[in-house]
Amino acid sequence: MAAALVTALTSFLANLSPKSLVSLRKNCNSWKATQSQHKTTLISKTVCLQNYFLLILISSAPSHFGRRDLIRQTWGTDKTSVPEWKTYFLVGQTKNQTDSDLLKAENKIHGDIIRANYSEHYWNQSLKVAMGFEWAARYCKFSYLLKADDDVLVNTNDLITRLQRPSTPKNGLYMGKINRNAEVRRYGKFSVSHKEYAGSAFPDYCSGGGFILSYDVVECMVPSFEVINPFRIDDVYVGIIAHELGLTPVHHSWFLFPNSNYDDCFFTPNVLVQHQVLGQCLIQQLHMHSVDFYSFWLGSHY
Repeated sequence: MAAALVTALTSFLANLSPKSLVSLRKNCNSWKATQSQHKTTLISKTVCLQNYFLLILISSAPSHFGRRDLIRQTWGTDKTSVPEWKTYFLVGQTKNQTDSDLLKAENKIHGDIIRANYSEHYWNQSLKVAMGFEWAARYCKFSYLLKADDDVLVNTNDLITRLQRPSTPKNGLYMGKINRNAEVRRYGKFSVSHKEYAGSAFPDYCSGGGFILSYDVVECMVPSFEVINPFRIDDVYVGIIAHELGLTPVHHSWFLFPNSNYDDCFFTPNVLVQHQVLGQCLIQQLHMHSVDFYSFWLGSHY
């Protein structure tokens, strides 16, 4: 764990009760060794079978069977003899019994679904992030974590190549497409009350469609979930915690998140993580990014 992270967390906790302060000072480094009980809503105890360079966690709704399957069949699986990366899907609970049964069958086949004990809902995504980070830090070893949604395209091979550059920080990394000085909205779908957040602007944060953290950051965020109450907007929540840990988000052009009403499927050659890429558009993008990857996918289906 980077000493700077621990120092920053200690500074943030200065106004907390002595009991909370002592607990978190220890837990930032040793919570896994001292607590066998899960700290979040996490249920799954699946253990990663090896040390991965890149661990990919995909937020997915219970009913998104097609999206998960397409990701597995395309960019989401490292088919090399010694995989450098692995993809897992984060899924909450559903009241739909058919979907619940299908999820169990799906996980029995693939073994890549991480579950939590909370009801799946748009405004519960912060709980999903928290449980996903705890699972990753508790049950896996990795150098970097990519947290993304199930409607993204990830150019995994190029992403790993660039992360392996000597210039990429090994610790304290929080990287993505940064939203700077984002105004707190008091009206509309994403309205936030003064009780939820008193400030007029959020700390700088990375868009939730896809962002990267180094292992030490993930590990240190887990005990922070007990101190900083879940915030409805998950990417802002991660940004708030990162801010309190003293982290400065790194903006990079690798990440593309089009406007929500942009319907065209357009090719962006230098982008490694692109949001709102689904179905046939995903296949087209793979073909444009890598003919070899596209040919491999076709070969496995025909």
